[in-house]
Amino acid sequence: MNEGHIFGAEILELAVAAPGLPEGVRGWTTESARLALDSLRSTKVAVVAIDVYDRVVWGFAPSGESWTCHRKVGEPALEFASRSREETAAWIDAFPRQDVLFAIEFSAQDLAAEGSVRTDSR
Repeated sequence: MNEGHIFGAEILELAVAAPGLPEGVRGWTTESARLALDSLRSTKVAVVAIDVYDRVVWGFAPSGESWTCHRKVGEPALEFASRSREETAAWIDAFPRQDVLFAIEFSAQDLAAEGSVRTDSR
């Protein structure tokens, strides 16, 4: 799925393809992730996973740290989306290091037939 269905160009440009990230994966800084999450208010777009990449001499490398969010049984899509974004923001804000990129996997629930999408071309 094209990320343009989730984000406008102005927000999508905040995500970066950096050396060391898997091909097609874009990373978000703490600040850019916050802007992206804020742009999703009143949508059914949820965050389902985050992988953290640490800055190293040659680019970025997987840190082994990750976060996931699952929909609760019977939870309406809009509530799950809102809760997942709030929990994502809190997790990113509390992350102990600043020199990282977050690879964030979004789920466009209103496009459920197409499944989850990442801020990459996966």
